[in-house]
Amino acid sequence: MHSPDIYIYPAYRSWREPYSSGRNSKKKTRIVPLTIGAWNVRTLLDNDTSDRPQRRTALVARELHRYNIDIAALSETRLADEGELCERGAAYTFFWSGRSTEVRRESGVGFAIKTSIVSKLVGPPKGISDRLMTLKLPLQNGKKHISIVSYYAPTMTNPDDVIAKFYEELNSTLLDIPKTEKLLILGDFNARVGSDHHIWKGVLGKFGIGQCNSNGLLLLQTCAEHKLLISNTIFSLPMRKRTSWMHPRSRHWHLIDYVITRQSDRQDIRVTKFCCGAECGTDHRLIFTKLNIRIQPKRRPQKSKPLKRLNTTSLADDKTEKSLADAIENCLKSTILTESNVDKSWECVKEAIYSTAINILGPMERKHQDWFDENSTEIRKLLDEKHKLHKLCEQSKLQVH
Repeated sequence: MHSPDIYIYPAYRSWREPYSSGRNSKKKTRIVPLTIGAWNVRTLLDNDTSDRPQRRTALVARELHRYNIDIAALSETRLADEGELCERGAAYTFFWSGRSTEVRRESGVGFAIKTSIVSKLVGPPKGISDRLMTLKLPLQNGKKHISIVSYYAPTMTNPDDVIAKFYEELNSTLLDIPKTEKLLILGDFNARVGSDHHIWKGVLGKFGIGQCNSNGLLLLQTCAEHKLLISNTIFSLPMRKRTSWMHPRSRHWHLIDYVITRQSDRQDIRVTKFCCGAECGTDHRLIFTKLNIRIQPKRRPQKSKPLKRLNTTSLADDKTEKSLADAIENCLKSTILTESNVDKSWECVKEAIYSTAINILGPMERKHQDWFDENSTEIRKLLDEKHKLHKLCEQSKLQVH
C-alpha cells in the first residue's frame, strides 16, 4: 500500500511520441536495415600448390561474417559456368556466373549471401553473363522488393566492342527492373569518375576523387540516363575509406569500386565506405553500405470530388436554353468516340456535356441557411420587449434609491 501522502504520477509521455491508437493515428514508416557489400576477390579458385590451408570461399565467407555483411556482390570470381556452394561454417551461400569451361577463366561475378536470407529470395540469383548477375529480395510481405546487381566491368585494355557490349547489357538489365523497386548496383567498374560534381549534379557527390577517364565517362552517362547516384561520393570520410585499389606502378590509390542506387533513394543510405582490415589475398578493399530502407505505408486512394450542381434556373431564359443546346451539339460533333469500348465512349460524352453546361450555366450558388435571418421579424419583437422590460427595471432601481 502506498502512503496516502504520496501521489504516484503517471509515466511521462513525450510530445514526440504520439499515441498509435485511435482513428486519427498515422501509420509509421517501416525501416528495413541491410548491410550490402562488394568485393573484387581476384579469384575464388583454389590453388593446390598454395600453402594456404583454407578454401577461398571459406576465407571470403569468414571475412564477410566478421563485418556482418548480409549480401556481398563478388567480382572476378573466375569460376566456370553457373553454380552454387554453401559454406556451413560462416553460414554463407555462394552463387556465381562465369565463362564456360572451354575458354580461359577470366572475369566472373557472383553473390555471397547469408544462408538465412537465401530462402527469402524471389528465386535464385540470375546470371546474365560472366559480368552481370542479379537477385531480388522482398522487403515487405512480398509487396516491396529490392533488386541488387553484381557487375564486373571490362578494363580499359579491352577492345571497344567488349566495353560497349557490357554497357548495353547493363542498360538492358536496368530497363527490365521496375522503377517502383529499390535498386542497388555494386562491384568493380574499372572506371574513375572524378570529382566534377557541378557538371554531374545528382550523380556525383562532393567527395569524388581524382580525374575522370573514358570508362568513368561511360559510367556517369549511364547513371545520368537512369537517374542513379554514386553513393561513394556523398560521404566525407578519410581517404583510406574512400579508395579501393592501388595502382601497382604509381602506388596511388584510386576509386574504381562503386555502390550505386537511385537518386530518389538517397535517404536510405546511412554510409558507404571501404574496409582496410578485410583480407582474402586480393588487392581490392571490401566496400559496404549500411541501409535503412524506408517502406512508406500505402496511402488510401482519395475519393473523387463530386461535380458541382448546374444553375438550371437560368434555363428559364430562351436565349440561354438555345445557346446551351447549340454548344452541346457542336461539342458532341468534335468528340471522338470508340465503338470498341462503350464505357469509355459514355465517359467522353458525359464529360463533354457537363463541361459545356458548366461554362454556360455556371454552378449553382449554395444558399447558407441562417436561422437568425429567417426569423428576424419574431426576433425583433422579442428584442423590443426585452428592451422595454430592461428600461423599466432600471427605472425601478432609481426610484428605490
